[in-house]
Amino acid sequence: MEEDYNRFSPTQVLPEKQVSEDPIKIFYSYSRKDLDMRNALEKHLSALKKAGRISTWHDLQLEAGTEWEPAILNKLDTADIILLLISSDFIDSEYCYGTELKRAIARHDAGTARVIPIILRPCD
Repeated sequence: MEEDYNRFSPTQVLPEKQVSEDPIKIFYSYSRKDLDMRNALEKHLSALKKAGRISTWHDLQLEAGTEWEPAILNKLDTADIILLLISSDFIDSEYCYGTELKRAIARHDAGTARVIPIILRPCD
C-alpha cells in the first residue's frame, strides 16, 4: 500500500515546488465547531503523514504561551496546501472567513500555495 503513495512525487501535486524530499506542508483552516470533522479528515491523511509525504498543522498545535495570531499566520503563509473546511460555522467565523480565507486566496492567486475548499456541510 505504501508503494501507491510513493509513486507520486511532490512535484506532481505542486508543479511549481522544487523537487524535494521534504513533506508537503498542509494547513487546516476550520471552525472549532467542526473539530470532529477535521479530526476525521486528519485520520484519512494519516497514511501520507506516516510515509513522510505530508506534514499537517492546525491551531490546536499551538504551544501554551504562544501569541496565537502571528503563529497561525506564519503557518498559513508557509503552507504548500491550505485546506478550507467550509461550513456555515466557517462562514460565520470572522477569523476563518475574514482573515484566513482572504489570506489563503491571495496566496493561491499569487501561485505560492494551493487552496482546496472542502465542503463539510451545506451552506450558502
